[in-house]
Order: sequence, then structure tokens, then C-alpha cells
Amino acid sequence: MGNTGKKWLKIGLGILIGVFIMLFIAQWYIKNKLTSYIENDLPKTMKVSYSDLSVNIFSGSLEVNELQFFRIGQTTNDTLMQLKLHQLLVKNVGYWSYLVKNTIHVSEVALENPTVYYNHNPKVQKSAYKSESNNSFEKTVIVDGFNMENGHINMYNLETDSLMLHVKNTHFSLKNIRFDAKTQKQKIPIAYNGLHLMFDSLFFRMSDYDDLRIGKSEIENKQISLQDVTIKTKYSKKELSRIIPKERDHYNIRMASIELNEFDYGFRQDSILQIKSPQVLITEIDADIYRDKLVADDMSIKPLYSKMLRDLKFDLAVDEVKIVDTKISYSEKVKADRQAGTVNFNDFQAIIKNVSNTYVSPAKTTLDIRTEFMNHAPLHANWEFDVNNVQDRFLFQAEIDLLKASYLNTFLQPNLNVRLEGELEKTYLTIDGNDNSSQIDFKTKYENFDVVVLREDGKEKNKFLSDVVNIFVSKNSNKRKSQFVEVTKQGVERNKNQSVFNYIWINTRAGLLKAMTFE
Repeated sequence: MGNTGKKWLKIGLGILIGVFIMLFIAQWYIKNKLTSYIENDLPKTMKVSYSDLSVNIFSGSLEVNELQFFRIGQTTNDTLMQLKLHQLLVKNVGYWSYLVKNTIHVSEVALENPTVYYNHNPKVQKSAYKSESNNSFEKTVIVDGFNMENGHINMYNLETDSLMLHVKNTHFSLKNIRFDAKTQKQKIPIAYNGLHLMFDSLFFRMSDYDDLRIGKSEIENKQISLQDVTIKTKYSKKELSRIIPKERDHYNIRMASIELNEFDYGFRQDSILQIKSPQVLITEIDADIYRDKLVADDMSIKPLYSKMLRDLKFDLAVDEVKIVDTKISYSEKVKADRQAGTVNFNDFQAIIKNVSNTYVSPAKTTLDIRTEFMNHAPLHANWEFDVNNVQDRFLFQAEIDLLKASYLNTFLQPNLNVRLEGELEKTYLTIDGNDNSSQIDFKTKYENFDVVVLREDGKEKNKFLSDVVNIFVSKNSNKRKSQFVEVTKQGVERNKNQSVFNYIWINTRAGLLKAMTFE
């Protein structure tokens, strides 16, 4: 090699060494800049600690181990949020796109074993959680993939130190995340796709009395699958009655699964939440609902379903809700010295269409229900209403096959001190009503019907009162020209302090009484 070649080799080696030295200096500078920012320039409401921070300028990666982040309240100095993280990994930061396009491009952000503790202060207004800075972020940020593995989320009520939310062993990922001048103006300030969420269990405190629990579940893009869903009152029936100021239901409800297909959401006018799904499937509900009527009445107005949907604070559009293989038991305790009266529905199947407050007339919400009433009587009901009708007009039709009156005694005897005997061979009813009053058309065929009024102890027959009542009751429908008795009862007034199902019941009762009494 000549002198000239050696000279150029030395120059090349010198440049290469110089570049490496500059890169190492740059790497040292960036690491120290990050460290200095974390230690000195974070807002006073934020604190960060970690065991190790490393920057690799060659691969464009950042690794932070045993990271802890704290968000402190401005006025209370309480810890509002704490994040513990085994490792934060940022891979392949694109320098070229940043220098040329003013875009921060990262191939992956990964969180390993994060645990979040959030203390919710119910006294703090939502507006207080908004960013303190009014300055917009002028750069575009693109993240090809975000992954969180084995995460845990805990939310507490700061006032009571009670657990509000717990999500265990969460795996969460997003793809093609983008933040720019357009997205930062949106309610959710990023665009993304490829959402995937899995967790082993979820606990949520629904109210002071009731808890929601969900088993191992998954959300993938627009498909939601929730398993082993339960809604349960955390107190016993007796304890609940002791502590509540007015009556409310005691719940023990389990659902094997809830499936939402093609689920979508967004924001209308960037403020009103919109929820859509063509179908929701709920399987194997086992519902045990109890109410103690000895507790003071709840005198609040109970809206009909049309008004409940109409008054939602968000847009809901579910084309169909399908409920299959369900059991429902409802019990009421009316007398202190008696057990609660119970009605039940087995093999309950329902198809509910147009569960929405966005459809326009003449589209209606319809319910098609098939079930076994009181363990033996097939029942088919159709219910329809227009959510846009402000008078809450509805039509309820039902057909009941052979119903042995004695089966109703599990509810009537402890609550009304009455026992029924005989059979309703076939019953049809149509209720046409609104929020104020209704009319029922009632048609029934029955045999050997008898009303037994009981003494105060609820066991022995009060012969005198029973005889008086049965003077007005026809024992058989076939004494008339038709095998069926057909009657219409108008002006059935609704008690708006009672539930929707109470409205159905008082109509049915009015029709039954008119059909069976002499006029």
C-alpha cells in the first residue's frame, strides 16, 4: 500500500472513530437530557422514579426498568394515581422522519407488568382533570404497535378508601396509532385500529349496594365477549332491609355470557357518545330478585321503557338483543310473619328489536317473549312501543296456555292472604295504554275456579268471607254461550310510583276480576 492509500485509510478510520465518538456523545447527551427533564422539569404534580434508564441511539430504543409514576393532587397533595411498571420499552424511533417530516415515528411501545392505582375523588369536578396546558402539540406521532402485558388496574374511592374497580391480568394492544393536529381536537385524541383486550377478571362497584363481576373476557376489534357476568347485592336480604332508607331490589343475577357483534362507538358533534351494535346475545341468565315491601316505599317516578330509552344521555342503536335459556324469579315480602311470595319464569327466551333512541317513526321497539310461567304454563307475549311517542303509548299482548291457579298461591297466599283453586285453560289479553292509563281486552276459558280467603294466620280458611267472595265469582266459563269469557276493562290508571311490571299486573288483575265476576 502506498503512502497515499495509508493516508486515506487513516482519514477514513479517523472519520469512523469520530462518528462513533459523536454518536456515543449524542447518546450520553440524550440520556442526560431525559434524566434532567425527569428530575427537574416535570410539573410539580408529577413524580417519576426508576432503577435504570438506557438509550440506544443506534437502534433508536429506550428502556426504563422498575418505573414508578405518581400524579399528585394540586390542592390536597394526595396521590391521585400511581403507576408501577417492571419495564417500559420504546423500539425503533425514526430519526429521519422526525428531521424531515416533523413526525415522531416509533415501531413499538411495550409495557411489562404494569399496575395502576387510581384514587377517585368524587368531590372533584371532571373539568379539573383537564390538561393544565393550553398549548397544542404541533408534531405528528405514529406508533406502529402498543402492547401491555400482565397489567392490573385498581381504582379506589379517595373518601372511603373502598375499592371501586379492579381488573386482573390484563393484556392490551393497539396497532397503527396516530396523533396529529386533526385527532387532538377529537374526544378521543388518537386514531387506531387492531384493538385487542383480554383480562382474567373484572370487579366494579356499581353502587353503594351492588357489585358487578366479569370473568375471563376478550374484546377484539368490534367483537366483545364477556363471560360469567354477575350482578349481586353485597348485603344479605335481611341486612339490606335494615340499612336502606326506602325499598329497593336485592339482586343475585348471573349471566353465562354476553356477546356484542360488530360493536362500534363514536361521538356525535364530538360530545355525545354513540353506541351501535347489530346484535347482542345474552345466554343463560339466572336472576333471583327480591324486594322487601315492609321497608318504606320508594315514591320516585318510575318511567316506562320508552321514556327510559328516550332520555338516555347518549345515542344507542342496537338492532337486536337476544336472550336465551334464562330463569327469572321475583319475590316480594309483604307480611313480617310470612315468607316472601314468589313468581317465576323458566325457559325464558326473548328477541328484542330496535333497542334505540335514534330510530325515527314508524320504527318501533318490539319484544317477542316465550317462557314457562310458574313452572308449568306456556306463555307467549308481544310488546311494542315507539320511543318517539311522548305519551309513551304501548301495546302488550299475551297468550297463556293451561295455568293451574294453585301455582299462583306461592305469591298470592303469603302476600294477599288468598288462595286460588281451579284452572285457567286458555287466556288471551291485550293491553293498550300510555303513561297515564290503559285498557285491557281479556279473554279466558276456565273451570272449577274458587277463591279461598284465609284467616289472619294465612293457613286456615275463612269460610264466611270465602263464601261471600264466591257469590260474585263464576266457577266455570262454559256457563255462558261461548266457551270463553271476553271482557274489556277501560280506565285502568297507572301508579307512576310503581314499576312497569306492576302496570301489566294491575291490568291483568282488572281483566281477570271482570271476567270471573257476575255483572
